[in-house]
Amino acid sequence: MKYKINAFLIYDATEGSLKLDDGGKSDTQLTITANALLFFMVQNPGVISRDTVMQRVWDDNGLMSSNSNLNQYLSMLRKAFRCYDIENVIVTVARGRLEINPELLIEVIDDSVLHPVVHAIESEPPTETPPEITPTAGNSRDRYWGYAGGVISLLAIGLFAWSWSNNGSLKPIALTSLAQTPVEVFSTDIMINPRMRENYLNNFMAVKEKKKIKHGKDERFLFFYGDKLQSNGLGRTFLAHCAKHQDNAFSYCDNYFYYSWN
Repeated sequence: MKYKINAFLIYDATEGSLKLDDGGKSDTQLTITANALLFFMVQNPGVISRDTVMQRVWDDNGLMSSNSNLNQYLSMLRKAFRCYDIENVIVTVARGRLEINPELLIEVIDDSVLHPVVHAIESEPPTETPPEITPTAGNSRDRYWGYAGGVISLLAIGLFAWSWSNNGSLKPIALTSLAQTPVEVFSTDIMINPRMRENYLNNFMAVKEKKKIKHGKDERFLFFYGDKLQSNGLGRTFLAHCAKHQDNAFSYCDNYFYYSWN
């Protein structure tokens, strides 16, 4: 969705960006969490308790909420809008509650809801960005083999149950081709329009380049991500890097699962 704020600033919730009509000279790219916080506040005008904000933006997405995290992201958003001479985009009211500034003129200019683009590499990541999940030894957030195995097991159980309920009839999962060159990329999602397909492919390339995943001849990728601003998703990404095989096009796969992509 796109909004025009105070008749001159464009907020693109799909991309998580703030823009002026100056050819990109003054563009600001928000982090995924900052974008989710801003989008939630814009979608819910009026006074909201801090507990409700933390529940919807952090807890509902399996992330650790805290007043410290909330304060730092509020500060981040206020600094971003201050660059456009907008003070206190989110204001604090009585008893510490929050509200999108009621003096702002916010106009919906595009109500299309698409998957937001994953910005794996931000031009100037803010120094105050708090770590939302602290990795520990033997439990890397970047590659969860155990989680990937669990996801595959749950999918297998779900397919078996569905097949049993339909008298044993089982149909293969339809895959959507995102690209054939320079590498084959597929997804389980249906691409409802060219913009969604472009976003998906951009997200795949961002993850692949960020993690320095190499590919060779006769290899392909299966890619899925669950960033849906309408449900406050904050970046669950699954990528399978597979070698082709004459009996199974997706055999011998390395699976990558990212719980939160910032």
